[in-house]
Amino acid sequence: MKMSMITVKKGALAAYAATTLFFGCQKVVSIDLNNANPRLVIEGVVTDQAGPYSVKLSKSADYFAPTLYYPPVSGAVVVLADNFGQVDTLKESISGTYLSSTLLGVGGSSYSMFVSVDGDQYNAASSMPKKVFIDTLYALARNASRGEGPGYDIYVGFKDPPEPGNYYRINATSSVVIPTDSIDGRRYRLFTDKFTNGNEMVERIRAGTLVTAGDTITVSLCSIDEAAYNYFNTLNDILMSDRAPTSLSPANPTTNISNGSLGYFAAYTVDTKQIVLH
Repeated sequence: MKMSMITVKKGALAAYAATTLFFGCQKVVSIDLNNANPRLVIEGVVTDQAGPYSVKLSKSADYFAPTLYYPPVSGAVVVLADNFGQVDTLKESISGTYLSSTLLGVGGSSYSMFVSVDGDQYNAASSMPKKVFIDTLYALARNASRGEGPGYDIYVGFKDPPEPGNYYRINATSSVVIPTDSIDGRRYRLFTDKFTNGNEMVERIRAGTLVTAGDTITVSLCSIDEAAYNYFNTLNDILMSDRAPTSLSPANPTTNISNGSLGYFAAYTVDTKQIVLH
């Protein structure tokens, strides 16, 4: 399987849906932004939560005509499968969104995705790590007298497995004030056990004044594979450059999807816990 690291001739990022992953043997694809044609964007997800799982297809926007609308792609054949022989042909629920019906996500399994549209075929694979659970979740009010400012810090504790090569994404949300995947302006909170393998991990989320007493905080610990980590890491760099998916950048996020598609396919486990701030 090949991964395309997209570079551009004029140092600008081809605009595409920012929520869209990942790897294999890297190659470089050069794009002339003067005539950059729309490209297929694939967003595929399998988790260990109850399905259905979704694969979303859309078209990227022309760089010189940026838009917040990315046309959905209908009429595709989309198939998900696992290493146990489960094969699920997805059904299009709404335009561009394809849902599974029989596939079951299980930690420690491997998954593949096949997409056929307009005579072109795309493939991707992702390994779902074994589940890692949140052991502790608590919040502490900041000490304004120490220059920390008002608000709260949220702490997430979990035990990294003894096997090396674990990767995590932490999402923290509040139904009141915290936008999904965004605390202190950071879209994703990513962690690796490269220097902490097998350790007890305690990660701090600086929520500050984005949260107040009485808010319910939901934290999800996603155990992802290396390809997903690399995708979200590069995507985060792009978004943080000016907090916009169309920011100037020398490259698009890495992808594990073949045939020059943008986007990602990810299989991961999720453990979720909630606390109420006091």
